[in-house]
Amino acid sequence: MNMLDDEDDQSFHATRDGYSHLSDVEWDAVEHMGSTMGIHAVSVMLEALNRDAQHATIAKFIQMNLTPNARKWPCFTDKALNKQSC
Repeated sequence: MNMLDDEDDQSFHATRDGYSHLSDVEWDAVEHMGSTMGIHAVSVMLEALNRDAQHATIAKFIQMNLTPNARKWPCFTDKALNKQSC
């Protein structure tokens, strides 16, 4: 699938074939990144990072999307009980 390929644009184009080292799950995440952060941002990221950094960045994105409630419910401290809850 050519997620970022736009024939009218002369900028960098990320295609599945160009990133064959990424798994299908990682490429799905890249496509999701493109729809949430913007195609240009994802293109720049892929071009700038080496393979290991690409894997790590995509893994972090997947992790954040699998645990969205972890960011919505911050820890708080109950001073009366001297206890921290998350």
